[in-house]
Amino acid sequence: MLSIRRAWRLAVIVTAMFSLGAAPLQGPSPPPGFTAWFCPMHPEVTAADGGRCRKCGMALVAGDPFDTREYALELSTAPTVVKAGVPFTMFFTVRHPGTSARITSFEVVHEKRFHLFVVSRDMNMFEHIHPEQRPDGTWAIEVKLPKPGYYQILSDFLPTGGSPQFIGRTLVTADFAGDLESQAAHLEPDTVSSKTVGSITAYVRLEPSILVAGQYGHLAFTLADAATGQPVTDLQPYLGAFGHTLILSEDMRDYVHSHPFEGPESDITKGFGGPSVTFEGYLPRPGRYRAWSQFLRKGEVITVPFTVNVSTLEDAVRGNR
Repeated sequence: MLSIRRAWRLAVIVTAMFSLGAAPLQGPSPPPGFTAWFCPMHPEVTAADGGRCRKCGMALVAGDPFDTREYALELSTAPTVVKAGVPFTMFFTVRHPGTSARITSFEVVHEKRFHLFVVSRDMNMFEHIHPEQRPDGTWAIEVKLPKPGYYQILSDFLPTGGSPQFIGRTLVTADFAGDLESQAAHLEPDTVSSKTVGSITAYVRLEPSILVAGQYGHLAFTLADAATGQPVTDLQPYLGAFGHTLILSEDMRDYVHSHPFEGPESDITKGFGGPSVTFEGYLPRPGRYRAWSQFLRKGEVITVPFTVNVSTLEDAVRGNR
């Protein structure tokens, strides 16, 4: 999972060298270590004086998107021995990569300072949850895992004055008797372009129709009411957006955490959205990816999983002939 972050951070450096120029800084006082105003979701989008992201509409934050270092993340549990079906608490401590000092200040990104994804190694279980910060600056959350096995714990946060972090840790339940290989995901791309979950039937269109490694792709959703088939126009804002999606490669090395652009046709300030929601993501390598897209409707968070295939450019060209 580190390879994507390093690649886009190099791109960020080059982009910002041209976008920052010599314009004076304006707006709120920047934190120590400030280098640029940037989008937490699209760090390549920078500005000299704040504003909003041209890609997703998020407010830019002050920090250092050019720092390619990964922060240290310590994960512990209570009790130490984790068993499936038994509640336990996960604790997270974040430390600076240069000084090892404990980090206690984090930026709010989509209404939370810490987004946590829990994904089973076979990719059949998915949770998007949010730890609570304790007085000493560490984070804690109670979790219960559904079955014995390996789990990937993915932490998404932005230290104040730093750069976005997406850090994975592996957790294995004590009652699991198998090995890692037995837990590996074996994804099959979805052949049907619609799924019904809860009150929503989600129709997805890939743009382009054949996703290509090394390029940006889009998951374009059209949402309908599961009972009536009528277009959904009453999506509620969920964590500051009308949708969230996590796209994860089958080997769990590459990821995309994406949110739709909140344009005038879906005015989030008015509290309604739909029926169209589109997510963008850079897909670095060929292979299979699972996307978990989340929407909030009638007070219910609805998670719609789709599995897609990403081709090499050569295979995509052949497929279009």
